[in-house]
Amino acid sequence: MSAADQSRPGRQGARRAVVTGVVAVLVVLAAGLALLALQPRTTTATATLTVTPRTEAGAGAALLLADRYTALAGSAEVLAEARAGAPALAEVSLAELEEGTAADRAPGTATVAVRVTLPDRDAAVTAADAVVDRLVEIGAAEDLVDVDPGREASPSDATGSPAATRWVVVSVLLALAAGLCAALASALLAGRAAAGPAAREAGHHGTDVEQLDDLPGFREAPPGSATTRPPAAQPQTARTGVTATAVRAPGGTLSRTALSATTLTAASLLVLAAVAVGAPPSQAGDAGLDDTAADGTLTGTTGAPPAPTDPAPAAPTPENGVPAAATQPEAGALALSSVPLGADGVAATASFGGVLLEERAVGLTVTYPSVSLTTDGRRALAHVRLPTYNCLTAEPPADPVAAGCARSITEYADLADPELQVTRDGDRIELTGLFPTYTRPNGSPPGYTGRAYQLAASITPDGPRREGTAPATGVVRIGLDSAATAPERGVTRLQHPG
Repeated sequence: MSAADQSRPGRQGARRAVVTGVVAVLVVLAAGLALLALQPRTTTATATLTVTPRTEAGAGAALLLADRYTALAGSAEVLAEARAGAPALAEVSLAELEEGTAADRAPGTATVAVRVTLPDRDAAVTAADAVVDRLVEIGAAEDLVDVDPGREASPSDATGSPAATRWVVVSVLLALAAGLCAALASALLAGRAAAGPAAREAGHHGTDVEQLDDLPGFREAPPGSATTRPPAAQPQTARTGVTATAVRAPGGTLSRTALSATTLTAASLLVLAAVAVGAPPSQAGDAGLDDTAADGTLTGTTGAPPAPTDPAPAAPTPENGVPAAATQPEAGALALSSVPLGADGVAATASFGGVLLEERAVGLTVTYPSVSLTTDGRRALAHVRLPTYNCLTAEPPADPVAAGCARSITEYADLADPELQVTRDGDRIELTGLFPTYTRPNGSPPGYTGRAYQLAASITPDGPRREGTAPATGVVRIGLDSAATAPERGVTRLQHPG
C-alpha cells in the first residue's frame, strides 16, 4: 500500500473531528443565543436615602431607624403612596411594584438603597425615586435623626437583565469548550475504529519486528537427533528453512494521550472563564450579624471617621465571669450590626436613669445605660452604652452634671443570641445576658475592659402605635441595682416594620 493510501484514513479522521467540533460550537452557541432571546427584559434602578443622627442620643438609634426604613421601603402602604404620587407609574400595578422592589442597608452605614426592577427603564427610575421621596416625607417627623435623600436613580445608571454582553461571552466560551470536547471524542473514536485494520495490514507489509518460522529446521533435526551447534556469529536469518515476517509495532499512543490531556485542559479553562464572566456582580445584602465593622463609629454618609486599619485587641481570658475569647467576637465587631426585622420583628431603644456600678470608699461610680435591640423573632442582637460618672453622693443622682459628678470613661457592649436571651409577651420585650464591655480610646482600636455586667431590661409600650412606632417605658437592672426609663436622657420607643 502506498504512503498516500496509508495517510488517507488519518486525514479523513482529522477532517471528521474538525467538522464535529464546528457543529458542536454552532449548536451550543445557537442554544445560548436562543435562551437570551427568550429571557424577559427588565431594568433595575437604584436610589438611596441616608439616616443622619442629630444628637448623641440619635447616634445610637440611627442604625435601628435605618433598618426600620429598609423594612418600610417594601411595605404595601409606602409603595401605594409612592405610586399614587407619581403619574408615570399609573400603568404599573401595585402587585408588580411590590414584587420588583427591594431595599437593603449598606454594611456599616445608615444608608438605605432602594432597588426597583421593572420591564420599563423609565418606570423603574421613577419608582425608585418615588419610594425614597415617600420615606423622606415619613422621616420628617423624626426627632433624633434626619432622613435625607441620597443618590437619585438615573437611566444611565440603571442595569438591564439579562446582561446581553455577558450572556454572549459566556455562550461563546461554553461553545468553544463543547467544540473541543466533541472534536476530541470524534478523533478518539475514529482512531479506535482504524486500529484493527491497520494492525492487520501491518502484519503483511511491516518490517519493524521480525518473527522466525522454525518449522523447516524442526523437520530436518527433530528432538533427540545429533545436531551441531551453529556458530555463535551466524545470524539467525541465515538458518536453513527459516523465513522472516515483520510486524509493525503500534504507535501514536503517547501523542493521543498528550492531545487528550491538552484538549480537556483547554476545555476546562474555557468553562472556568465562562463561570467567572457569568457570575453576577455582588450587591450589598441585608446587614445582619455577619456584617461587622472595626469600631463602633458610624461610617460612610454619617460623617464619622473611617474605621482604623489596625486589628482590634483580642477578647480577655475568663476572669470574673467574662466569656473567653473563643466565645465572643473582637471588641466592637458587632457595633454596627443589626438584625433585619422581617415581618414579625421589632426594634427597641431605651434610655434609663442612674444605676450603681461600684460603691467606693468615698462616693459612687454610676452609669446611665442606653439599650438598643433588634430581633426578627428568631435572632437577636443588643447594644449597650454605659457612660460612667464618679459622684460624691449617697445615691445615683438624676442629673450627674448638675450634681457635680466627674465624667469618666464610656463603656460599650454588644451581645447576640444565644448568649442574649430575649422573650416577648405581646408587645412587651425582656432581654437578659452577660455583657462584656469595651472602650473606644480616641485614635485606637476598641479594647475589652475585662469586665462584664449581668444586665436585664424590660420594655413595654406606653402609648398607641403610629406608623409602626410606639412610645415605651421600662426598667433596667445591672447587678443588684435597677432604674426606670428617663425621658430626659433620650427616647424610649418600640418600632415595628409594618
